[in-house]
Amino acid sequence: MKFELEAKLTFSANIEPAKKDIQAALDSREAIFLKGAPNGKEKEAAKLEGWKASGKELDIKISSGRYVRAHDALLRLAKTLATDIGKKHKVGVRGIIAPKYSITIPAKEATKEMKEELAKLPYKITIHEGAAKISLENLSEADLRGRIVDRLINEIDAILSKAPARIGHAFEEQPLKIVNESGKKKHAFKEDPFEVAKKAGWLAEFPGRGQWIYEEPYAKLIRALEDLIIREIAEPLGFKEAMFPKLIPLEVMQRMPGYLDGVPEGMYYVCPPPREPETFSKFKQKLKLTKQIPTDELKNVLKDPAYVLAPAQCEPFYQTFSSQIVRLEKLPVKQYDRSGWTYRWEGGGVEGLVRTQEFRRIEFVAMGAPEDIVNIRDKVVEKSIALSDKLNLEWRVLVATPFYMKEGAVEEDVKDSRKVATYDLEVILPYKNDWLEIGSYNLHKTKFTESFKIKEAKGREVWTACCGFGTSRWVVGFLAQHGIDPSKWPEAIRKLVEPLPQPTQVTE
Repeated sequence: MKFELEAKLTFSANIEPAKKDIQAALDSREAIFLKGAPNGKEKEAAKLEGWKASGKELDIKISSGRYVRAHDALLRLAKTLATDIGKKHKVGVRGIIAPKYSITIPAKEATKEMKEELAKLPYKITIHEGAAKISLENLSEADLRGRIVDRLINEIDAILSKAPARIGHAFEEQPLKIVNESGKKKHAFKEDPFEVAKKAGWLAEFPGRGQWIYEEPYAKLIRALEDLIIREIAEPLGFKEAMFPKLIPLEVMQRMPGYLDGVPEGMYYVCPPPREPETFSKFKQKLKLTKQIPTDELKNVLKDPAYVLAPAQCEPFYQTFSSQIVRLEKLPVKQYDRSGWTYRWEGGGVEGLVRTQEFRRIEFVAMGAPEDIVNIRDKVVEKSIALSDKLNLEWRVLVATPFYMKEGAVEEDVKDSRKVATYDLEVILPYKNDWLEIGSYNLHKTKFTESFKIKEAKGREVWTACCGFGTSRWVVGFLAQHGIDPSKWPEAIRKLVEPLPQPTQVTE
C-alpha cells in the first residue's frame, strides 16, 4: 500500500523567518513520521519528500506505506508546528488542505462486478496491473480529520475481497444457527391471516403502500399482546416506560452505526416547510386551479431534508446520554418505549402484514456494565420464550449478526452469550411453511457508546443493548397459528380481549 500526499498548511502570518525552526521540527522524524509503526515496519511509515515555505503557506509532500499513513503524519506535523513555532514566532495554523492525494492498494484482478461497485463510489478509482489507485483532490481539514480516507480504503478493500457471486451483499450466507426451539406443534389453521382478517373487516385499505387501517378487533388484539409483553417481560425485569420522539434529526441519525452510512435507502426523510405562508402561494393557486397536487412547487419551497421518521425507535435513548459522563455505580438504566409507530421504506418489498412500512414495535433499551447488559439481554430472551409458550406458539431462536455490526470482525460463540451480537426470535407461519422474525435481542458492546461519545467517570467500559418486539408481527404470527376465532385462542390472550368487538359497519 502506498500513499503520496501533497498538502498545504496556511498560517496566520509570514512563516519565512521561521524556516530554521520548521526544519528542526521536521527533523524530529521519530515523533511525527515513525511513532506507532511496528518494529521492523519502519520502512512502511511516513516519509518527508520535500517542503517549501512561502509567505503564510507551507507546501509539503509526504509519502508512506500502510503504517503511519501520510494524512496522519500531516496532522501530527500541523500540531507540532503549531506548538514549536507558534509560541516563538507568534503564528498559528489556520488551515490544512490536500490538493492531491494518491493512494495505491494492492489488488487481485478485479471482476466486472467489482469494477461496477467501485464506480459507485464518489471518487476516481482505477484498477491496473494488480493495484487499485485512488485519486483524491482538494481534501479539506475536516475530510482529513474525519477519517474519510481510512473509511474509503476499508470500503474498497471490502469490495475487492468479495467473492464474485456476492457483490452487493455484506456477507456470504451462513448456515442457520438455531440455539433453542419449541419443537413442532399441530396447527389446525393454515390460511393466510392477512386475507382472512381483511375479509372479516379487521383491516381497511389505506392509500399509502405498506400501510393499513387496523379496525377494532385487530386493535384490541395488538394492544392485548403489547400489554402482555409489558406485564410479563418489561415490568418483572425493571424496565421503566419512556416516550421517545419519532421525528429524528439527521445529526442524531448519523450517530446510529450502519443507518445513514449503510441503509439510507430504507428510511423516510422529512423536509420542514418555511414558516412564511406566502411561499406556498403558487402551490395553492395551482392546486386550486388544476385540482392536482403540484409536487414541483412543493420541491421549490420545501427546505432540505432535516429529519427521518424513526426507523429504529431507540435513537433518542442514546442521544439522552450523548457526550455525557456516566458512572457505573448508577447504572444500569433500563427503559422501554411503546409510544408510536416505526417507519421503514420497503419499496417493492411490502407483503401483506408480514412486511409493512409503518408498524408497531416495543423497544427495550439498556445501558450499564458489560456483565449487567449481557444478563439483561439474556433475561429478556428467556421471558420472551416463556411468553411465546404461554401463547402456544411454535418458535425458534437463532444467532445472528445485525447489519450495523457487519463492518469489521464480530466475535461469535453460540456457547458464550457475551459473544453473541443478536438472538432472533422467530415463529412459524403454517400457511406458507416459513418463519417470521418477531423479536430481535441485540448486544452492542461499546459500539453505540463510542458513536454517541458516552464516557464513564473512571474510564470503565459501558455497554448498551436493545431488544425490539415487532408487535405487528407478533399479531401476524399469532393469527397465522391460531386463526381469528377468539374461542380457539389460548386463555392468556382470550381473557384480555373478550368480548372481542366486531368491526363497525356503516356502509352499504
